[in-house]
Amino acid sequence: MVRPATATRSHLFVAGVELATGKSTKYELQRNEWSVHYTSSADNKFFAGDGGDPGAVAKAPDGQWIYYFKPEGNRFRSEKLVNMKHHQYRLEPNVHFSPDQKWIIFRANFEGKENIYAVEIKSSKK
Repeated sequence: MVRPATATRSHLFVAGVELATGKSTKYELQRNEWSVHYTSSADNKFFAGDGGDPGAVAKAPDGQWIYYFKPEGNRFRSEKLVNMKHHQYRLEPNVHFSPDQKWIIFRANFEGKENIYAVEIKSSKK
């Protein structure tokens, strides 16, 4: 289970609970990496986020990106995959991993109308 980022002062976290065991996990991320929505890969080894506009909760000045996250200890190492600066966030991108975990699929309107997009996750970055 992936919960939205929570904030304690200047620190942001993505947290989850393994329902079968009750074990909780928390990953810290930078303000610009904050996303409105997060998703995890089927094996829970990788995560993705859909960013947010500067007026969203985190007030991130450069947070309009589709992000790919890899946990390293208690932090996320992020990679910016798609620049969403021309996307109007009233349409939620709602990122998802493809079943083979090679693509991140999302909605966007940065070309003037709503479309479905996919961005490849390069195997060298997994």
